[in-house]
Amino acid sequence: MHLVAGSNPAGPTMLVVLAGGPSAEREVSFWSAKTICDSLTKLGEKFIIVDPAQTDWLQQVKAIKPRSVLIALHGPFGEDGQLQKILEKEGIVFSGSDSRVSALAINKEKAKKLVGEWGIVTPKNYRKGNHLPYPVVVKPLTNGSSFGVTIVRNRTAFSPALAEASKFGQTIIEEYINGTELTCGVIDVFGKIQALPLVEIRPNRQLFDFAAKYDAESGCQEICPAPIDGVLTENIQEQSIKIYKSLGCRQYARVDWIVRNSTPYFLEINTLPGLTKNSLIVKELRAAGITMELFVEHLLVTAK
Repeated sequence: MHLVAGSNPAGPTMLVVLAGGPSAEREVSFWSAKTICDSLTKLGEKFIIVDPAQTDWLQQVKAIKPRSVLIALHGPFGEDGQLQKILEKEGIVFSGSDSRVSALAINKEKAKKLVGEWGIVTPKNYRKGNHLPYPVVVKPLTNGSSFGVTIVRNRTAFSPALAEASKFGQTIIEEYINGTELTCGVIDVFGKIQALPLVEIRPNRQLFDFAAKYDAESGCQEICPAPIDGVLTENIQEQSIKIYKSLGCRQYARVDWIVRNSTPYFLEINTLPGLTKNSLIVKELRAAGITMELFVEHLLVTAK
């Protein structure tokens, strides 16, 4: 646990940043936390970092009695509603979506099914079998940062891909869509729900994997605003807002898409997207003229 000095006195004005956690995205969580903490320092806030991987993390938070908890966690426990449910039970104010929304959004299969019921196109799901229409995508059901995700192009490669995805829990098999990868951040910390400028992702490899996302040397291009047709941009932004509102998300989220033949396919929604210096939503905020300090300041104001 680390104390970072600020201008505010200790007690009910203290903030807690939850970072680390037990998931495979632990390292990314600390990177996101650094961005948040740098902003808090510039805002003159006093805060303490608590790692939920520690068995007494809740006791630490309760002893601090923070006015708000900023969640910088990703993946299972941090993003799947478990932690949010605990904080709700304790009456602790926290950033991001509530436990119900978090649990639903992290489950790619459930989220896709619901989004499909709203008339939004999604990739097909497949069951394991000998007659899969390769190529297919095999990935964990509830993980992020592209851990365990593989594009499988033939039957021989399927079992190793399934074994890799299974390291992170249950798996999902999806239709592979060869198209333009886009993502759209949605925020509601300034009094209204608004879609941010889109990012087009051009990975310098077959898959937008962990290295492509976080390694500056990977050669991945992330272009914001995305250089695509204005009508398509508005369509994706409108659908992203619809998903955000219909799910009941709070404060911020990021919706991932892939476009084939001018049709956007919903891939997933991330209710606690990375806030690292290289993260997509950070680039989108910057393109919209919103500094991280301003965004974090409004996270504090609108947390519930």
